[in-house]
Amino acid sequence: MVLALVVAAAWFAFSWLHFRRTHSITDDAFVEAHIVNIAPHAVSGHIVRFLVDENERVTEGQVVAEIDPVLYRDQVAVAQAKLNTAEAELQRQQQALARLKIDVPLQIEVAKRTLAAAHADRAKADEALKLTREEVARSIDEARAGLVASKADHTLAKQEYARFTVLYQQEAVTQRRSEEVTRALESAKAHVDVSDAKLAKALAERRKIEVSSRDLEVAQSGVEKAAKSVELAETGHEQIREVELLTVVKAKTVEEARRGLVSAENTLNYTKIRAPFPGVVVKRYRHLGDFASAGVAILSMYDPELTYVTANLEEDRLRGVAPGNAVELQVDAFAEPFKGRVVWIDKSTGAQFALMPRNVVSGEFTKVVQRVPVRIQIEKDDRWPLLRAGLSLRTVIAHGEGDPTWAEQAARQMAEVEARYNQRQVSDLAGLVDKP
Repeated sequence: MVLALVVAAAWFAFSWLHFRRTHSITDDAFVEAHIVNIAPHAVSGHIVRFLVDENERVTEGQVVAEIDPVLYRDQVAVAQAKLNTAEAELQRQQQALARLKIDVPLQIEVAKRTLAAAHADRAKADEALKLTREEVARSIDEARAGLVASKADHTLAKQEYARFTVLYQQEAVTQRRSEEVTRALESAKAHVDVSDAKLAKALAERRKIEVSSRDLEVAQSGVEKAAKSVELAETGHEQIREVELLTVVKAKTVEEARRGLVSAENTLNYTKIRAPFPGVVVKRYRHLGDFASAGVAILSMYDPELTYVTANLEEDRLRGVAPGNAVELQVDAFAEPFKGRVVWIDKSTGAQFALMPRNVVSGEFTKVVQRVPVRIQIEKDDRWPLLRAGLSLRTVIAHGEGDPTWAEQAARQMAEVEARYNQRQVSDLAGLVDKP
C-alpha cells in the first residue's frame, strides 16, 4: 500500500511538474475592453436631457444626452437670414448682368448705326458743298458774261442812237427808225441793269457756300459725337466683365453663407450627443442640469465586440508562449473556464508605461521580475454576453510554436472592429465637406 501510494504520488508529482513546465500560468489577468469617453463636440451648455443610465445597452446613433439647443438654434436662424440675404443679392446681381448683356449689344448697335448715319450725313454735306460751290461759281460766271454782253449791246445801242440821232436831225432817216434806235438803247440799258442785278444776285449766293460749310461742320461734329457714343457704348463690355466679377463675388458670399448655415446646423446637431457605436454605458460623469463643456466626458461606454483578456505574464514565464497558442481562462465569476488563444505579446513591460516610472540613476535598485502584457482572444459561447470588463481571472497558456497566421488574422479583425468608429467619423466629416 505504501508502495502504491508512493507510485501514485510520484505520478501526480510528475504530471504536475510536466504541466507546469509546458504551461505558463498567471493570476494577474483581467477581462478588458476599449473604454470610449463620450463628450460634447464643439458645444457647451446645460444638459437638458439624459436618456441613458449606467449598464444600459445603446445602439449606434442613439441619443444619449442633449445640450440646451436654444443658443445654437438662434445661430442657425442668423445663418439662414445671412444666406437668404446673400442669395437675394446674388439674384439681383445676376439679373443686372443679364440685363447688361442684352442692353450693351443693343446700345453698341444703335451707336454704330448712328455713326454710319452721321458719316452719310457728312458725305451728303460734303457733296452739297461741292455742288453749291460749283453752282455759285457757274452762276457768277454766267452773270458776268451776261453783264459783259449787255454792256456790249448797250455800247452798240449808244453808237447806233448817236448816229441815227444825227441822221434824224439831218432828216436822213425816218422818225420811226429814230424811235426804234432810242428804244433799242433803252432796252440795252435795261439789259445792263438786269445783268448787274443777276451778277449781284450770283455774288450774293456765295452765302450758300458758307451755309453748306457750316452744314458740313455740323455733320463732322455729328460724326465725332457718334464715334464717341460708339466708344462709350463699347465700354459696356467692361461693365459686363465688372458685373461678372461682382457676380462671382456674390456667389462666393452665398457659398460662404451656405457653409456658415451648414456649420451652424451641424453645431446644433452636436447638441444631441449620440452613441458612436453599439455598446454598453459603464459610467455617467454628469447628471441632468449639469453644465457640460466641449471635450469633457459626460459618460463612458465600450463595445462588447472588443472584449478580450490582458494577462500580465512574468518575464521568466514567456519561454514557450507564442501567438496562436491555446489558453484556458478560469474566470472567477463562472464555474466553467473559457477558451482562448494568444493574439500577441507586447514589445514592452507594463512598468515602462507606469505613471511614475522608476528612477534607477541614484543606484537604489532592486531587481524585480517584470510583467509583459499578453493579449488573449476569448472564444465566444453562450456565456459571452455575461462577460464584463474588469473581471479577474486566471490564465493557463499552453506552450508551443503557435500559429502566426491565425494570430495575425485575429489581430487584424480586432483592429477592423476598433477602426469602425474612426471610419464612421471620417465618413461623417467627408459628408460635411461634400455638402453644397
